[in-house]
Amino acid sequence: SSGINAEWPLRPGILDENRRNSYVNVTRWFTTIMNQDEVIRVLGQTTLCVKPAQFDAKLFQQNNPKQQKNAAPKKEAAKKEAPKKEEAAPAPKKERSAPFSSLPAPKLNMDDFKRHYWNDPSEVIHKYFDDTFVDGEWSVWKVEYKYQSELVKTTKTNNLVKGMFQRLETMKKYAFGLMYIFGDEGDQRLAGIWLGRGGDNFFYEDTNWTIDIENFNCTKMDMNKPDEKALWTKFIDGGMDDWEGKQFEKDHIF
Repeated sequence: SSGINAEWPLRPGILDENRRNSYVNVTRWFTTIMNQDEVIRVLGQTTLCVKPAQFDAKLFQQNNPKQQKNAAPKKEAAKKEAPKKEEAAPAPKKERSAPFSSLPAPKLNMDDFKRHYWNDPSEVIHKYFDDTFVDGEWSVWKVEYKYQSELVKTTKTNNLVKGMFQRLETMKKYAFGLMYIFGDEGDQRLAGIWLGRGGDNFFYEDTNWTIDIENFNCTKMDMNKPDEKALWTKFIDGGMDDWEGKQFEKDHIF
């Protein structure tokens, strides 16, 4: 059967009579097999080749079209990298000026004043102040808490002042302050006296110092007026026994 399988496709289209005469025995064997009833029933009647098939290039191309090759992608010309611009160096951070740096050196030295306050009698403190205080280089302010009705517990009022002092830590070399609590719990007053740098309200020299002072009424004191100078003196001497009829309860020193 393998021989028939090899021969059968050749006989109808390639092996014409001249070629078959060259293989007489094979041709006889082939025709004998192909004329068997069983073979005819399966393969049908076999017609031998009269004229060999000719190669038709045009027909071949129609039946076997060439696959078009996709054009190779063009290599993108390597883009020339633009020279990187040198990043400009960041502008140097502007150093923050120290508070009151625009003012000339004062005659009164805050460290000396505080040293006198803690170590010397009132007479020495007042003499140093009177000899060195220049209005405009320093200023004295009276402060009173705006919301006195809220001061109902001494512990809370103490914590209010302590918190304020903590937030003013960076102001210590520019200011001195006395804050007094007056009155019993449920009916208290909070007031004080401050000495600070410059002629304006020194709390506003730095935004970090304004947090608490916004809750106080601030009044600049004129040291040339006897009654206002007397209030300053009384605070420094520790003689402030009452405020608006409320007895002294507790002092805080900045």
